[in-house]
Amino acid sequence: MDNEKLVELITAEVLRRLGRETSRIPAKPAEPAYKALAIFTGGTIGLEVSLEELKKLQARGIEITVVLSQAAETIIGENWIKEKLGSRIQLVTTQSPYPGKHLRAADVVLVPVLTQNTAARLAHTLSDTMVCTVLLQALMLGKPVIAASNAADPADNWRMQKNMANAAPALREALAANLKKIETFGIRLIPVERLAAAAKEVLRREALPVLPGIAVKPAKKQILDAEAVNRAVRSGHKTITVVQGTIITPLACDIARESGLHIVYT
Repeated sequence: MDNEKLVELITAEVLRRLGRETSRIPAKPAEPAYKALAIFTGGTIGLEVSLEELKKLQARGIEITVVLSQAAETIIGENWIKEKLGSRIQLVTTQSPYPGKHLRAADVVLVPVLTQNTAARLAHTLSDTMVCTVLLQALMLGKPVIAASNAADPADNWRMQKNMANAAPALREALAANLKKIETFGIRLIPVERLAAAAKEVLRREALPVLPGIAVKPAKKQILDAEAVNRAVRSGHKTITVVQGTIITPLACDIARESGLHIVYT
């Protein structure tokens, strides 16, 4: 046998063995395109609908991590979440380490059922529970936060159907004021049946961080983020001035529009 033929045989055998070894290695699962952090506070108004909305996001390949408050652990329970969203759903409970890693990795933060209690705590910037701490930190990180407000809205039809809308006008006004205040912080309030659609809208905008029509000079990039817009709104400003070419994050744009804050270019 000549050397050339021998080399061919050896090469073929090596390739055959390499192929056999490679086939034994399990394929690495693809990374999800987006990640959502869903925080349950223990409320039940709109709960069933909210779980169906989360399933719509899962069907689009969005990875969901669920955070349960102490009340949610008791009222909803881990088993029911697994039954609705799958046994492999990532769960964070009060016994788990603080979900800072999950929060930093999240592309959007969802509150499927915002309760009046949680809305009141957030309106007064209280971080005395894990849920409020995570939500306030999400806002400070500039994360998009979307909350289904049915359970917290004193005028919502769900609450009226349960004869829970008979409070004194002063109380209804106080509860409504809490919702308006947390909106100025950057929390987007929506009906529960729009939870999936609102999340997908945010994720589409996050995929295009630079607004069309704005020329950005690579050497002089400036960014207007949600935190800066929130500071301007809290300070009572009606306009905020930025240099031409500034990158405005989608969440900052939403907050400015909803708060009536005008962005002026110089």
